[in-house]
Amino acid sequence: MLDFILAIVAYVGLAVLIVVGIFFNRRFLFTLFLIKPFIDMTVNINIINEINALEISGIFIFLIFIIKYLNKPVFYPTTNEVLIWIFLGLQILTFFLNISTDSRAFIDSIKTYPRLIGSYLLYFIAAREIMENYQQRTKLVKAIWITSLIAGIITIIVFVFGLSNFDTTRGVVRYNGLYNDPGTPSYLSVICLLFCNLYFSISAKEPNDFLKFLRVITLVVTAIILVITMTKSALIMFLVYIIMWYGIFEKRLFLIIPALAISIYISFSLSEDLNTRFETELNYIDSGGDADVAKSMGTGRVNRWENLINMYFQEFPLYKQVLGSSRNFIAHNQYLAYLLQVGALGLSVFLIFIIRFLTRLTKIYYRTRNPSIFAALTLLVMYVTYAFTGHPFDYTTLLWYLMILLSMVNVYDSIREKKERNKNLERIQFNQLAGQKIN
Repeated sequence: MLDFILAIVAYVGLAVLIVVGIFFNRRFLFTLFLIKPFIDMTVNINIINEINALEISGIFIFLIFIIKYLNKPVFYPTTNEVLIWIFLGLQILTFFLNISTDSRAFIDSIKTYPRLIGSYLLYFIAAREIMENYQQRTKLVKAIWITSLIAGIITIIVFVFGLSNFDTTRGVVRYNGLYNDPGTPSYLSVICLLFCNLYFSISAKEPNDFLKFLRVITLVVTAIILVITMTKSALIMFLVYIIMWYGIFEKRLFLIIPALAISIYISFSLSEDLNTRFETELNYIDSGGDADVAKSMGTGRVNRWENLINMYFQEFPLYKQVLGSSRNFIAHNQYLAYLLQVGALGLSVFLIFIIRFLTRLTKIYYRTRNPSIFAALTLLVMYVTYAFTGHPFDYTTLLWYLMILLSMVNVYDSIREKKERNKNLERIQFNQLAGQKIN
C-alpha cells in the first residue's frame, strides 16, 4: 500500500513539474520547491526501469534550467559564475578522460551530472527570477519551510506506524524514513528549522498565532527526527546552526554555549544509543588523542581517509593527481572526494569559490544586515563543516536549498558589476568628449 501511494506521488509530482515547466514557465521555480520534498520521498520507487522520479525530474529540471540560463539577459559574468563553470567543466572533462566501459557506471553518471549541473544553474537563475524581489523571496522561504515541515511530519507518522526503512550502525537502529539513508530526513529537518526562522526574520507582517504554532511544531519535529535518525553529520549541522543563528545572529552566544554544553552532557548521560554512535570519538578522547585510536573515528572514516590518501599519492599517475579519476570512492569527506574525483586542480577551484562565497557573504551581511544573507552564510558554514565527514555538495536535496540562498550573492554581485560597468562607460565617454574638445 505504501509503495502504491509513493508511486502516485511520484507520477503526480512529475506531471505537475512537466506541465508547469512547459506551459507556466515563470512559475516553475516556485512550483519546484513546493514539490521537491515529496518527490525526494519516492526515491525507492522506480518509474522507468531502474530510474526513479528524482532522477527523471533531475533531467527535466536540467533542460528547463539550461533554457532559462541561455535566455537570461546578457551581462558580464561574475567571478563566482566563471569559477562554477570551470569546476563543472573539470568534472565533465575528467569523466570523459576516465570514461568506463562499465555500462552501469556510465548510466549512473548520465543520471548524476544533469542533476549536479542543474543544482548549480539554480544559483544563476534564482537571483533574477525570485530573490531580487522581496515579496517573491519571502513567499518562497515560507513555501520551503512549510513543505519541508510537512515532509518531516510524514516522516514521523511513517515511523510511528513502523513502516519504511531502518538500518543498524554499530548496534544502533536508525530510521531512514522513506529514503535510502537516514541522512536525508535528518538534514531536511535542520533545513526546515533554518527556513522557518528566516521567514520570521524577513516577514514584514506580524506572524499570526497559527504560524507561531507551526514554529513550535518545527522545533519539535526537528528534535524528534534528529533522535530517531541518529545521524552524526545532521547533529553536527544542527549544533553549528544553533551557534550561528541563535548565538551570533540573535546575539545570544553567552547563553547558547553553556546551554549546548549542558544539553550535550545530559544527552550523553541519558542515551546509550548516542554513546554507541559516538563510541569511537569518545574512545579517542579517553585515549588522550592516540593516533591509532583516531583511525576508528567516524565509524572508521579516518582509517578510510588514510587509505585513500595513500592511494592518491602512490597509485594515481600524475595526470590523475591533477585532473582526478572521476570517482569519489565514497570517501565520506567532500574535500578528499573531490581530490580523488577532479584532482588537485578541481579541488583548488572548489575551495576558491567556497572561500569567495564565505568572504562575500560575510562582507555583504556586515554592510546590509540582511537576514537572507546571514541564512546563506549559516547554511554554507553548516555544509563546509559537514563536508569533513560527508558529501553535502553531491546531494541535490542539500545543494538546491544552499543555491537558492547563495543566489543572494549573485543579486549583489550583479548590481556591483553593473555599477562598475556604468562607471567605466561614463569614464570612456568623458575621455572621448575631452579628446574631441582638444581637437
